[in-house]
Amino acid sequence: MALNKQVLRQKEAMVMDIIPEHPFVQQPLPTQLCNLDRLIYAMETRGLDGIVACTPWNMFYLTGFNGIAHKSDEPRPFAVLFARQKPDHPIIVIADYYLATFLANPCWIRDIRPFRAVMMPLDLPPKQEDIERFIPEAHSNVDWLVNSRDHYSFDMTNCLKTALKDLGLNQGKVGFDDIGLGLRLQLDNVTITDAYDPLMFARSVKTEQEITLLERATRLNETAITKTIASWDKSSTWRDLDNAYCHAVTELGGFVRDPGGMVWGHPRGTDPAIILNTGVNDSEVGEGTHVMFDCHGTLNLYCWDGGKTWVVGDEPSGAAKPIASATQVVAETLLEAMRPGAKISELQALSRAAYRKAGVSNADAAVIFFHGLGLSHMELELTHSDGRANSDWQLEEGMVVPMHLLYPGGAMERYWLEEVVHVTKDGGRPLFSWGFGPLTE
Repeated sequence: MALNKQVLRQKEAMVMDIIPEHPFVQQPLPTQLCNLDRLIYAMETRGLDGIVACTPWNMFYLTGFNGIAHKSDEPRPFAVLFARQKPDHPIIVIADYYLATFLANPCWIRDIRPFRAVMMPLDLPPKQEDIERFIPEAHSNVDWLVNSRDHYSFDMTNCLKTALKDLGLNQGKVGFDDIGLGLRLQLDNVTITDAYDPLMFARSVKTEQEITLLERATRLNETAITKTIASWDKSSTWRDLDNAYCHAVTELGGFVRDPGGMVWGHPRGTDPAIILNTGVNDSEVGEGTHVMFDCHGTLNLYCWDGGKTWVVGDEPSGAAKPIASATQVVAETLLEAMRPGAKISELQALSRAAYRKAGVSNADAAVIFFHGLGLSHMELELTHSDGRANSDWQLEEGMVVPMHLLYPGGAMERYWLEEVVHVTKDGGRPLFSWGFGPLTE
């Protein structure tokens, strides 16, 4: 039976009832998010003495720092240095104007070293007292800030080189997540290598704190999708729908990026093409249309993903009905199989076999894929420590892995389900609360 708007609003209220009032309001994060044991192991297997991370997401992963003003293609005025032999004493190097950020969101790293940056005048000589501009009076005697004063530098390069020397990383093998930074430092006795894979190896298995943040992000996405459906009327266009989703996300406290939060494109008529949303489609979303909600965004920089099929004002019918039923069966089969050690190719073969068993005539047409999820929609090393490509990767306990099931078809037949799954030894644990059936109105 199709659900009316009143029932949808009741479902939306149920989602909100299971979490506190204002559930997505910005709050201080845990002081440590990162999986240090896996990072140290990854460094050992690759012979790395240290890692210097300066890309925004790795910086956030290791320190909890999320700068307000920085854009991705600007020079990064921060870095964190981690030495394998001194795992309890990482060092943060950061622009002086960001120093007080660590008062609002405390960090497990206590050695935070500022350097004189772009806000300071070039027409006046630099002074050690310049750092006082960025320290609130009420916190001037905090122990780590006292240390920050003592280590104030007049430029980032000297600040980094001093920190490297203090950690014993002025020689040996050091991984940089931005090799360009390593090369610009001109370190004579250091072998510079790429740190992408060891950092992704660490990020692929989530800490308890990360799982909580991913659960919270998924709840926001589910709530935003439910609100978007409730906003539809017979005159709504795809652009209206995309805007309604963006507005719902923003009102809840999340973020989407340009050109929008809804990922799939939706060809009209009988066209089964698989395309992505470009933000320019403004045709009407008529009753009976199968809308494939695959929504991306972030909360506390942690990504949400997924959604499922909404049959506008109706239920699956005709050829779509058995496909919808089969997809539910496939999802249930996958959840049981998503255990540590399972390979992606095995899960894909299992899914296709489940489609065939459920009576789908062309199971090979189904698109079945997986990826990691966390601060990115990847969170996987590309190459193992022994040089093997990590293509047919294996699940590990503690991973968060969205499963994607798409059966292509026209506007009234296509069917989509993406569930975000926490991998446990007992099988996959879904992070959405709404099950595997279609959304109907």
